[in-house]
Amino acid sequence: MEIRLLGPVEVRCGDVRLELGPRQQRFLLAVLALEANRLVPTDRLIDLTWPAGPPRTARHAVQVSVSRLRAALRAAPAGGSVEVLSRADGYLLATHPHHVDAHLFRSLVRQAHATPRGETRAQLLRRALSLWRGPALAGAGPPGSRDGLIRGLTEERLTAEEERVDAELHAGRHIQVLGGLLELVARHPYRQRFVAQLMIAQHRAGLTAEALTTYRRARSTLARELGLDLGPQLRQLERAILRGDPVLDHTPGTDAGD
Repeated sequence: MEIRLLGPVEVRCGDVRLELGPRQQRFLLAVLALEANRLVPTDRLIDLTWPAGPPRTARHAVQVSVSRLRAALRAAPAGGSVEVLSRADGYLLATHPHHVDAHLFRSLVRQAHATPRGETRAQLLRRALSLWRGPALAGAGPPGSRDGLIRGLTEERLTAEEERVDAELHAGRHIQVLGGLLELVARHPYRQRFVAQLMIAQHRAGLTAEALTTYRRARSTLARELGLDLGPQLRQLERAILRGDPVLDHTPGTDAGD
C-alpha cells in the first residue's frame, strides 16, 4: 500500500486507487501520514481542518472521518499495512514510513547525503524527486493549513533538485541538464544556486554569451523585484566566466559549482 502526499493525496494498492472520500477526509489522512507512527492530538486535527474556527460538531466530524478512512483502508486489496489507531487524546497512523511517499523521499535524500559523489548519489536523488507528482497535498485541506504543513517539504524538494543538478554537472552532463535548469530558473528566479548552475552548464556547453545574459537577467530581476543584489558567489562566477578561468571547465572528479 502506498500513501501518496507529494501531489494529490491518494492511496494505491498496486494499480488500484482507493476511494478516500471528500477533501476533508483526504486532508485528515495526509496530516496523520505526515506524522506516521506518532500521535496527532484531536485538537490539532481540528485546528488544522477549521483554521478560521471549528464548528461545535468538529470533534464528532473528525470521528466520522476517521471511521470512514478506516473503512476505506480495510477495503484495500492488500490491506493490513496501514491502520488508523485511536488514543485517548488523538489518532495515530500505524505503517512503515516507506509506505508514505513523503517519508520515502526524505529517506532517499538522507541516503544520497551519505553516499560519495558519483552516479549512485545522482540516482538516489533522481529516485527521490521522481516521487513528486505536483504540489504536496494538492486539493486537500484549507490552503493556509496545507501551506504550513508542506513548507519544509517544498524547500527540501528544491534543495534536492539543486543537489541533483550538482551531481549531474559533476558527471559531465551539462548538456543534459540545460533544459531542466532553464525551467527551474524560470520558476524560481530568486534561487541563486539554480542561476549559478545554469551559468556553468551554459558556459561548458559553449554558450558563454547566454551564461552572461543569465547573470544579467538574474541581477536585474533581483534588483527590480526585491531591491537586492546578487550574492558574492554569483559575482565571482561571472568574473571567472569573463576571464575564461579553466577551473570552470569540467574535469572528471571536479566541479566548479561546488
